[in-house]
Amino acid sequence: MSSTNGNKVARDNYPTPVNTVEALISQLTLRPNDKFLEPCRGTKNIFDRIPLPEDQKYWAEIDEGVDYLSTSFEQQDVIITNPPFSLTIDFIRKSLSELAPDGTLAYLQRVNFLGSRCRVDFWAEVGFPNKTPVIVPRPRFVNGGSDSCEYMWMIWDRGNRFSEIPNGISHIISK
Repeated sequence: MSSTNGNKVARDNYPTPVNTVEALISQLTLRPNDKFLEPCRGTKNIFDRIPLPEDQKYWAEIDEGVDYLSTSFEQQDVIITNPPFSLTIDFIRKSLSELAPDGTLAYLQRVNFLGSRCRVDFWAEVGFPNKTPVIVPRPRFVNGGSDSCEYMWMIWDRGNRFSEIPNGISHIISK
């Protein structure tokens, strides 16, 4: 999260607001046999809203002793998470390596993550997400407050599970 006062929450633990998750999930078409992974389950705001049977849902959560970056998962059809922003590059690399060829990956991130000079080589390596809907209004992460930047879902939608979201930049409206 962006911070205007320099204060950060330990381990970048900023639970995803439910309205932000619901706005994204409302655009998601899951297939009956999809396997879903939430690499940073946290407060389960994403995990609990995925309408799949429990035996098709997998998770990691460092506070529960399952570190995503050091745990192997089989190939997944859908991966959605709000990663620790300081580890986003490592998380994306791992998620893309565990994503099925027709899989769908969605990561919550700041819009300015796309434009950093230090990530030029990273984007050349993994490729830009093909869908980047900006979240409107800005999500409120901690104590109901908002910070000073815009957020988006970075989506690699190889499986066309977000068919209503156009390629490129668009908007997802949270209520």
